[in-house]
Amino acid sequence: MKKVILILIFILQAFTFADVSDWTIVNDKGEYWLKSKTSKSLKAVITKRTGKSKVVETKSVGKNYELIIYYSGSAGTFHMVDIFYAIIFDKKKKQFIGDFPWKYKSQQGKKVVNPEWKITEESIKIRDEQTGLDKTIKLTSN
Repeated sequence: MKKVILILIFILQAFTFADVSDWTIVNDKGEYWLKSKTSKSLKAVITKRTGKSKVVETKSVGKNYELIIYYSGSAGTFHMVDIFYAIIFDKKKKQFIGDFPWKYKSQQGKKVVNPEWKITEESIKIRDEQTGLDKTIKLTSN
């Protein structure tokens, strides 16, 4: 019985993180790109800070959109903050819609004001005090 439970947990984790393995971040002549591992033409310039950037999570938004969340690096002098961004990808049109702040995480455990994301089937609203971003992206139901 324990083996069955362990196998089920492994399978669920594989499905949960399957999309992460579809994407990679590469350095091309000093510019950093999010690239699809399955299609060489699918790539987008990312927001890069310091450190080793990597895709950490993907989230489906409706049936046509995906958020590709990646570690962008860290910033700060006395208070270091890890920075995560999310690229919105239209799966049907195979287009990148934008690259936006997703989350800030203090390396010292201090409270940090994070971007607010409100996601519905019709739109994504993003507000970020750190960058002054206030954006609404309409999602088409193609």
